Amino acid sequence: MEDVKILQIMPAEGWVAVYDGGDEGEMEEPLACFALVQVDYKNGDGIQTEVRGMAPDEKAIGFVEDATNFLTVRRAEEAEAEEDEEDGEAAE
Repeated sequence: MEDVKILQIMPAEGWVAVYDGGDEGEMEEPLACFALVQVDYKNGDGIQTEVRGMAPDEKAIGFVEDATNFLTVRRAEEAEAEEDEEDGEAAE
């Protein structure tokens, strides 16, 4: 269990959260923002400061890291470059 306090919110234009889509492969969702948070880990790890991505979830906004199928956060351009590489390899 942890208590999270948002200290600051910054725009995340050009960043996406990547999720495991099972048989469909990776799924991407644009980030709404990055949040600088203070996390109080109740397991004895103490208080730490972290940056977490946030995205809409139904009618609320939440931390992308909380999703069970969350993989990573990356720049949208990196995702496009990887797709281009995969397309090039498939064409050969």
